[in-house]
Order: sequence, then C-alpha cells, then structure tokens
Amino acid sequence: MDETENSPPLLRHIEAFPIDHEGERRIVLYDPMKYTDITMTVSLSAFYLMTLMDGEHEVESICEEYVKRFGLPVSREETVDIISKLDEAFMLDNERFATRRENMRRDFLALEKRPPIFAGQSYPAEPEALGKLLDTMLEGEPRNDGDILAVVSPHIDFRVGGDMMAAGWRELKNSDADLFVILGTGHTLTEEFFSVIDKDYQTPIGSMPVDHGFIEKFRDNFGESVSGQVEAHKNEHSIEFQALFFARLFGSRPDVKAVPVLLSFPENVWQMDHPVFNGQRVDRFIEALGKTVAQCGKKVVFIASVDLAHVGARFGDSHKLSDEDLERIEVDDRKLISSICDMDGDGFLAEIIKVNDRNKVCGFPSLYTLFKVCGAKSAKLLQYRQNLEGERENVVTFATLTLRG
Repeated sequence: MDETENSPPLLRHIEAFPIDHEGERRIVLYDPMKYTDITMTVSLSAFYLMTLMDGEHEVESICEEYVKRFGLPVSREETVDIISKLDEAFMLDNERFATRRENMRRDFLALEKRPPIFAGQSYPAEPEALGKLLDTMLEGEPRNDGDILAVVSPHIDFRVGGDMMAAGWRELKNSDADLFVILGTGHTLTEEFFSVIDKDYQTPIGSMPVDHGFIEKFRDNFGESVSGQVEAHKNEHSIEFQALFFARLFGSRPDVKAVPVLLSFPENVWQMDHPVFNGQRVDRFIEALGKTVAQCGKKVVFIASVDLAHVGARFGDSHKLSDEDLERIEVDDRKLISSICDMDGDGFLAEIIKVNDRNKVCGFPSLYTLFKVCGAKSAKLLQYRQNLEGERENVVTFATLTLRG
C-alpha cells in the first residue's frame, strides 16, 4: 500500500462504459486483457478522480484538481481508498501489476496450444453438441461460381453472428486450399500493431494447426519478430470463432494449416511519427506477408475476421440510437461494402477516414491488409446485419463477403 499512497498512480488501459443503476449514472470498469476478472462499478465523481491518475498527479494534486473542477471537497482518504481498490483489481500500471502480467504471459507462452477460451460461453464446449451445431449451420452447397480467394467474416459473439460466419465458410466447403491466413482484429493489442502466434488454436472438436515454416519465413522477410505481444491472442475471440469452422471443415486434412494474425492500427497511421508505431512499419509488415504468401508454394485463402460499426454508450457515445442513426450507419457501411465489392482500396481508405471517428470500424486494419495481399478482383456481399443491444443503447454491424480472382 505504500507504493499506492506515495507514488503518482497510473491507470492502465481498461474499458469503461456508463450504466444507470437505481436511478444513478455509474461507470463500469473491466479489463479486456483479462489480467483481472474483477469488474468495478464506480460513481461519476470517482471516475473523474481516476481520469487524473496519469502517473504525474500525486494524491494531493488529484484532490486539488477535483476541488477546482467541482467546488466540492474530497478527502485524501477517499482518494487513497479508490486507488487501493484499483490496485487490488490490478487496474493500476505499477510493479504489482507488472509481476502479474509477466507471470500470466509466461504461463501462456508455456502452453503447447492456445486453448478455446470461449467454449461453454459463446458456443458449446461438448464436442458432439458443437459438431452438430456447426454441421447444421454449414448445411447447403456453396453458391460461388469460382475459386474463393478470401472471405470477410464477422467476429461478433458467436451466438449473434455464427450463422453469418458459417455463410462465408460454407463457400469454402470444396476448397482445395492448403493454407488459411486469418486476419483477426486485435482488440487488446496495445503494445504492437500486429501479432502472429506460433501455436495451434485448440477447439473442442480438434485443432487449427499453424504453419510454423510459413511463420519463420514471414519473420525473415519482415526482418524482425512478427510475434510481439503474442499474449493478446489469449483472450481474443476474432480468430477463435473462425478456428471452429476451420476445424470442422478441414480438421481431417493434416496438410491444411493456418497462420493466425492479429492486427490493430489506426487509419491515420501514415501520419504517425514514432519509431515503432508508424505507417512505414505497417507497410513493411504487409509487404513481408504478401512476399511470404508468394514464396510459400501453397494455395492460400484469406479470412478477414472483422466487424464494422460500433456505436452507442458502450463505445463512448452519449445518446440512444434513433432510426435516423441506424439508417445513417447503414449508409456508411454500405459505402464501405461497395468499395470492397469493387476492390477499390483507395476508396475504402477514403471512406474509413470520413466515418471512423463516429462509427469506430474495428475491422479496418484487417480489411486494409486484405486489399493489399489477397489479389482478388471482385467481391460479393452475402449478408449484412445490425445487432442492437438493450434499449437501443448500442449497435454493432457486420457483413459476410466472398472475394475471388
């Protein structure tokens, strides 16, 4: 506790969203990286105090800033109590958290395979039940009239969008591809723009084996590690859900392998001036990926595991969604989809730059990379959907597309 009292507290990267509880507005805090399973609910005044925990303000300074802002007193003891609770929940970036993070990272790296974290939550953990569910979802013959080079698939909760994931994978039933490069959204990538894991993805119905040789060559072509912050894969759903369909359709073919890639970079990355976080490094990564695909001698299919718009209270917006909001979001989405169908990468980027501040399209990095490496000439929209949550509090949109040469 001495460190908590005497050092300027630094709040970690955690997620926060407002709720109404017994007529009072409160803020829910949780850790998307799952270094802690503790969820905290705090008052607006406590949340304001937390916004001052930037590693520079000491306790006395935090109290003084609060008084200046609201003209109301707050005691040192109250502030220290909040800091203590955050520390206990591993929500402060300090030595105690650093030890926990390193221990959890070491434990994850020691695993032979990446385990199915969402089994029993988003989909059945029992192999027979899961197999039957996937078989039902995948029923029907492919509708494509040519070789599929890539699929754009949702990664929203499997219970919400699993049928649309299946719609894309159904088109691959007869594929003779022997390598799937899965471009997932790295929701918790905070220390890197990209991360490739050299571990098989385990599922209740078998594994999605990775291509170790491809990853080694990819690393050589990039000239540095491609597996920074690899622990971001531990609790990431965007690739796990795709691994289920891979295991069902191709698990009986030991020659078919995958390369799981998480991506997270902003649309303004080319304006960033940083030795690691910059557009030139992103370009080198994508170029190295394309080069490795060209050199591997395998038939490759890309899966972009992405969602589109994220709007509402959970995503930092302040008002409930009207019919006009939903119509506007769909218009924005369909412009992006149209640019994908036309394989217009420049148009896609231009639309993202226009809408991303308001729509928060988490799939941008994976879709941008897909444009650069897949070699498709056209795309076809199979399905589009908006998923409303609560009383029009949040909406997430997503689509399934197939891309061909």
